[in-house]
Amino acid sequence: MMSPFDRKNRLATALDRLALRMLLLAVCVGYFYLLWHSGPASLLSGLALFVLCMLTLMLFERRTLRRRDRMLRERIGGMIALEELIMLPGKAACARVRDVLCDTLGAMPCDEARMCYGGETWLVRLAQCLQGTSASEGDVLGAHRARIECGADKVALVSTAAFSPAAMRAAEWADPPVRLISGRQLALLFGRRHPATDEEIARHLSRQKKPFSWQRIRALALAPVKTRRYLLCAFLLLLLYLVAGSAASLIACLLSFLLALLCDRENRRSFTL
Repeated sequence: MMSPFDRKNRLATALDRLALRMLLLAVCVGYFYLLWHSGPASLLSGLALFVLCMLTLMLFERRTLRRRDRMLRERIGGMIALEELIMLPGKAACARVRDVLCDTLGAMPCDEARMCYGGETWLVRLAQCLQGTSASEGDVLGAHRARIECGADKVALVSTAAFSPAAMRAAEWADPPVRLISGRQLALLFGRRHPATDEEIARHLSRQKKPFSWQRIRALALAPVKTRRYLLCAFLLLLLYLVAGSAASLIACLLSFLLALLCDRENRRSFTL
């Protein structure tokens, strides 16, 4: 997450935009002055060129904003759809994925898990995996067995997350090969079909947003892995003080040692029953 210290405030943004526009105006006027060596004519022509450049830039920014807005809505819509798929029952989630594939490919649905595409019957299987995990080769083999049981020609295994390397090898080894559709591809298909609305974006961001608080700073500064680092820094600063006799090194050494003590005390208190 980006902290408030990483963001550029509004005043700095406005000053940057003003400085860029003043620089562009100076370049436009200077260009015509180099051509004509006439102050008034160069100023008028430079202003006209500056206005033309600003209109072009404004149109480009609007087009960029529209494209980014569409991409953001599609991405968040896909993420929301994946979250809903994970919580749905297996048959209902598989039927929803089959509907998306039918709309995208122009296929005809046969039942809640099969579709007809390209003169062949495809079985659609869904691996409901949490984000950060991967579908395994067991999911691939299960999809292959399900295809044989229902008599479908081919099978498409869709995952709400990624696929492990072993799963990819198993999909290629199967005969016929299992078509894998990852969560990233599935989110793109859902997002194009159902872009997120303003209310859905606001709800999604409110769930994802974590406030920047002093509790987080304390948890990061007093993490268990920091104790040895603080002690090492204190030892090195003590050596620097003994060699150079710097009072600042001694103060920094004492601060590092104090942080190590606080870190050890915090960790012990956290594990007290």
